[in-house]
Amino acid sequence: MPPASVGLDPDFLRSLERLTMVARRIFPGQLKGEKRSPRHGSSVEFADFRTYAPGDDFRHVDWNVYARLERLFLKMFHEEEDLHLYLLLDVSESMRFGEPETKLDAGRKLAAALGYIGLSSLDRVAAGTFSDRLLDRFRLVRGRRHAGRLFRFLSEAGQGAWGTRSQFGEAELGHVPQAHGTDLAEALRNFAVRTRNRGVVVVISDFLDRQGYQSAIQALVSCHFDVNAIQVLTPEEVKPDLAGDLRLVDAETGDTREITVTGALLNAYRARVEAYCDELRRFCVRRGAGYARLLTTDSIEQFVLQLLRRSGVVA
Repeated sequence: MPPASVGLDPDFLRSLERLTMVARRIFPGQLKGEKRSPRHGSSVEFADFRTYAPGDDFRHVDWNVYARLERLFLKMFHEEEDLHLYLLLDVSESMRFGEPETKLDAGRKLAAALGYIGLSSLDRVAAGTFSDRLLDRFRLVRGRRHAGRLFRFLSEAGQGAWGTRSQFGEAELGHVPQAHGTDLAEALRNFAVRTRNRGVVVVISDFLDRQGYQSAIQALVSCHFDVNAIQVLTPEEVKPDLAGDLRLVDAETGDTREITVTGALLNAYRARVEAYCDELRRFCVRRGAGYARLLTTDSIEQFVLQLLRRSGVVA
């Protein structure tokens, strides 16, 4: 599946090959400093190539390739255990809001970019979608050759009703009914309990859940995952430009409410949104989890290459 299937520019993908996902914890099988260079040990297996980046060890350059192409490529190897990266994408009805790009569209692109970073640096990468429970799941893979399959999975995320009855990381697929509401706690608790290998979890969601996000994030932290919460919102949700008499419809419950929009009401709403986002950020920080906010109008390239690098999610 070509990069265009999730809207990522090929030049952007090449720049991602120089990055790695950062783990704030040391997991079984992971060694400090291993992420920037191939591992060598008693069970080493060739896996892939990647372009040379300043600071890489020249001992791993494939000089035969250089003689043919006059470009530096590194041989990448893996052992039995490496960092596990899990990408969990919210596909509930509230994520389908936004014009011309929805929150789900932006979430797909971000998940694809982070997944490509993981695959390029030989992490084990899996992905899943959720609404009020876990839905579709993409099994654990390693190596950049699987990027097309991951992109295809993400491009179709939330469009169908196909899921899996197997545990996270297995390939068996089955049919489950599609849900539309959001239940972060149920979905993430289920993931935490059913996922044997601990690693980095990136939850991509608007975190607009009446049940609250606290128990959901706490479930992952308590199970010793390294958690990053990426909140995706639209500019209209943060600073709406509305006036007059309106009927609001809840995208997930269908509940309606008639209101009269005034300047004072808009100011109160905007302040409440910022307070909610700040509460989410502070909750994550207190529990050792990462937090970042992405607007659908933001550049994915700048968000990953600048903001997530400054935040220590990637390096």
